[in-house]
Amino acid sequence: MMGRFLHYLVRLLIVAAGFILAIAVGAAIVLLFDLNRGRVPEPLAGGVMVGFLTFQAARFMWPLLMVEFVAEAMRWRSLTFHLGVGLLGAVATLVFAWAQASSEPPDPILGAEQAITATKVIVALVAGLAGGFVYWLIAGRSAGLTHIERTSP
Repeated sequence: MMGRFLHYLVRLLIVAAGFILAIAVGAAIVLLFDLNRGRVPEPLAGGVMVGFLTFQAARFMWPLLMVEFVAEAMRWRSLTFHLGVGLLGAVATLVFAWAQASSEPPDPILGAEQAITATKVIVALVAGLAGGFVYWLIAGRSAGLTHIERTSP
């Protein structure tokens, strides 16, 4: 009985760690290729920004965590499924950015840019795919696995 409880607790921690690391990888991709325009930030500043972006994204991405819990319970281990969940998160982020965008054109004097550009769409989709892949590596490919309990006949 205690072994089963411990197993479920470990699986819960693996799912949570996979989810957080997947978001962190996506945040690092967005930071590097969109927010920083391809320039590598200093390690400390980059780490702080990735942590901040991960925290901000996790606040809005909790429905995807619920999807991953369902995948764990249903033992869905497909790479395609987890990549699709990552793309779903990317599309949700793009829709949120589009919905929050101002209806006024951006001010070129202030260096403002449009909320949705081709670069932002590509970066978001790549970040979603990378996040889905990282989640699959950490928790998705072993979803629902339990050890076989041996009983004496």
